[in-house]
Amino acid sequence: MLRKFSFVCFLSILIISANAQSKLHQIDPQDYQYKHEASGGFRLQTNGITFYGQYGWIKDIYRTRLLQVDYTYYIDYRQKQIKAESSSSRNYIFGFQNKFHVIRVSAGVMQNIADKANRNGVRLSFVFFGGFSLGLLKPYYLDIKHNTDAGPKISHERYSSSTEDVFLNRDSIAGASPIRYGLGQMEPVPGINLRASLNFEWGTKDAAVKALEAGILLDMYYKRLPIMVNNNNRFYQIALYLSVHFGKRW
Repeated sequence: MLRKFSFVCFLSILIISANAQSKLHQIDPQDYQYKHEASGGFRLQTNGITFYGQYGWIKDIYRTRLLQVDYTYYIDYRQKQIKAESSSSRNYIFGFQNKFHVIRVSAGVMQNIADKANRNGVRLSFVFFGGFSLGLLKPYYLDIKHNTDAGPKISHERYSSSTEDVFLNRDSIAGASPIRYGLGQMEPVPGINLRASLNFEWGTKDAAVKALEAGILLDMYYKRLPIMVNNNNRFYQIALYLSVHFGKRW
């Protein structure tokens, strides 16, 4: 559902930008008074949610150079949570091997497509980013039931070749282990990212940044990401997104 919503929004803004290009007008010299920009916000992606901060160097009314740092928590919306056996256990995702997080540092440029008519309305810009991605694989632990001579026993176990039989057996799973398990076993996976979008900025005052952005994001890593056990895990991730950010210029 989110994938379809993001795609529709992206196409809508493409159509708006095409219509708005005919509204370009004489640039007011006052528009050159701002040299810096700082903003932050969040992105709803088809594969997760991202929070970010961004700094910009305004070259002129047409172009701004950008530096962005962001964090993404990966979510595969096809995954279904399974209810734990008791209220004392946490719901779990069957066949889930690693949680995935991404930290990105990216440089980019925002190019004006159509300015606000008479300093009101909407400014449309094309945005392009490229940079470094640091993926973090955190092992996913399950509470596994064992029958012993002393009675039932619960152990916290991650997926491996030796635990595959119980990890993929629903009758052996009591629920998901607490989040703290696996924190000290994170595996870094470096990569690169590319991102292109349309920025839809509104408001009557250029000093305030209020914008909606829709685009596409590509992360590529040096190896396949073992997120699921029985799945065709890939070395890349591609997502559509819709973001909202706020900030100021000075």
